[in-house]
Amino acid sequence: MSFSSLLGLPAGLQVLSFDLVNNVLVIQVASTASESACPVCQSHTSRMHSHYSRKAADLACGDHQVQLILDVRKFFCTNRECPRKIFAERLTAFLEPWARLTTRLGQQIEAIGLASCGRLGARLSSRLRIETSRTNILRRVMKLATETTDKVEHLGVDDFSFRRGRTFGTVLVDLQRHQILDLLPDRQKDTAAAWMKMHPEITHVSRDRGKDYAAAAKEGAPQAIEDRRPLSYRAKSGRGGPTLARTYSYRTEAGTG
Repeated sequence: MSFSSLLGLPAGLQVLSFDLVNNVLVIQVASTASESACPVCQSHTSRMHSHYSRKAADLACGDHQVQLILDVRKFFCTNRECPRKIFAERLTAFLEPWARLTTRLGQQIEAIGLASCGRLGARLSSRLRIETSRTNILRRVMKLATETTDKVEHLGVDDFSFRRGRTFGTVLVDLQRHQILDLLPDRQKDTAAAWMKMHPEITHVSRDRGKDYAAAAKEGAPQAIEDRRPLSYRAKSGRGGPTLARTYSYRTEAGTG
């Protein structure tokens, strides 16, 4: 078994050398492909222009952090109609352009954030030899794509702040599946009512005692039974499920609750 296979590197990448520097495993890697495709026109070419070194963090190996030093090549695009004349070879499946860490390391950080929130995630990451911060963990979790909104019968509505005391939004939660459905850009009656009108299957609405959400529920879902206990009550009492509890933990740690 080769060292590249042992590290789980994708096909087409070869380990040139490795060394232990200040308790960090530094691995020099290069692509073995004879040609590369232009990211604009997708034309393949083998005319090399130059090369440069690129650094990226990867999954820990044993008790050591891993830093990859990739020897990245630049190629001439041979398509005369293409506006891109010179391009750098892409390793998109393994490393996104301009990223400072590999895709698999980013996915591991996201998994840690979903399981343990920001502060606890940062502590766990440190034990796993992953150099990150609670802010970075929260940012990655917030960027995750949300699932498409399906039918919802028991809807939870509450407000949150993008910037504390300045800009507010609305969070909508499916109280049966304990899943966040959508985030609205404000907490106005018309915005929330318009969303509820698109879901006539709503039978129950859990909200706070604010007049805006009360008016939105009467206009957008007049058929629904209203529960005036806010989502924060359900989260703190454990009645909203683990997802809702984690959401309010994110808001508290990020300073937006």
